[in-house]
Amino acid sequence: MIRCALFDLDGTLVDTLVDLGRACDYVLERYGRKARWSESDYRRFVGNGARKLIDRAFEHTLNEEELDEALVIFKEKYNEILIDNAAIYDGVKEQLDLLRQKGIKLGIVTNKPHHSAVLMAEALFGKGYFDCIYGARKDVPIKPDPYQLKLAIDGFGCKPSEAIYFGDSDIDVFTARNAGVEAIACSWGYRSFECLMAASPSAIIDEPKYIFKLF
Repeated sequence: MIRCALFDLDGTLVDTLVDLGRACDYVLERYGRKARWSESDYRRFVGNGARKLIDRAFEHTLNEEELDEALVIFKEKYNEILIDNAAIYDGVKEQLDLLRQKGIKLGIVTNKPHHSAVLMAEALFGKGYFDCIYGARKDVPIKPDPYQLKLAIDGFGCKPSEAIYFGDSDIDVFTARNAGVEAIACSWGYRSFECLMAASPSAIIDEPKYIFKLF
């Protein structure tokens, strides 16, 4: 029996690509670099946290100190424009509402900076809509390390066999597998079907309407 559903955020529940790209372009310009990346480029860059996003946008040319500074600038800018263009994917909210009505606990486990994840979830879904939110924090391992996914499941008083994790990337599939959790890949996000298939998830769904059908 499945008692809790955990979700990635960017590319799974919410389309955030435009604003992530805008914030990254801002950082590039602050460093005197040309903002030349397309939406397709940023689609490839996201998924491993903000620090890795910046590193990829700068083509791995920043040293560790510069990367730390760029990350601070990115977070400040991104939080300013956090929900300018962000939108819940069509059909997602309706499916989550059905899960809540069924008594399923809902949580977010994301590599998005924790503060940004909380602000976004509360702005778009409402405060307290999710039973827990775990984002990237200093000195806490990020996905595909299963640490935060396990924390969320333990916090619900559930076993891994009583949880499902939904995500749009191979990283999410690996995270679920590392935690001993059923992995459902969502093909409407930022990774190709081929990338998801290669990660060998339990299933791939191509529309949010299939979320509730898994319970």
